[in-house]
Amino acid sequence: MERSVPRIGSWAGLVAVVGIVGYHLSLTALAGQRVSGVIDSDAIRTFYGQPVVGVLGVSQFLVVIPFLVFAVALRETLVPAASGSVRLLATVGVAAAVAEVPVVLTEIAAQAGLVAAVEHGEPVVGLFRFWDALYNSGMYAIEATWVLAFGLALHAVLGSRSMRWLSAVTATLLGINVFAIWIGIPDAATLPSAVAISVWLVVASLSLRRAAATPSTAMATAAA
Repeated sequence: MERSVPRIGSWAGLVAVVGIVGYHLSLTALAGQRVSGVIDSDAIRTFYGQPVVGVLGVSQFLVVIPFLVFAVALRETLVPAASGSVRLLATVGVAAAVAEVPVVLTEIAAQAGLVAAVEHGEPVVGLFRFWDALYNSGMYAIEATWVLAFGLALHAVLGSRSMRWLSAVTATLLGINVFAIWIGIPDAATLPSAVAISVWLVVASLSLRRAAATPSTAMATAAA
């Protein structure tokens, strides 16, 4: 394996983290707490009546690029030194990561649609429910999958003990969030999972950087 692969993946992962965290912090600072788990038309219109919500969302069209580079580089780093079961985990991880991309693109477009619907006085509840179920429920299941699969593979191949427990905790929090809008968990209560997945991405990216400096033979020994 060329050492440039994990190095590129590491930088891509860190860029993705900056883009994701920057987007959410900017959205909260400029538009306030997002609306989730409600069917209150007035509350939905109040939040999506702010044009900045749609404008900021466009930035996420670009963030998916470094995220995909990170995911593919992570699999390419793990597979050469991996056993059959770990290779399966790495492949499941990249498959889930790739599956998340169209979900992200769709929810961003739906969010822009909500802004336009409010602007033109059109109904918003149905479209909002679609966005909410997709982004604040379904996507958590996909994220939990690649976090746990990649995390266990990283632990097996690189001997990254922190990834084992961090992946388990993060995946559990994300799994709980799948049910948040359906059982009434406040949106603010999902913040721990957002922090956890951000930390996970940073740790995974740094693990890739360490892999770039580790001879392939050492990685193979760690995987054995």
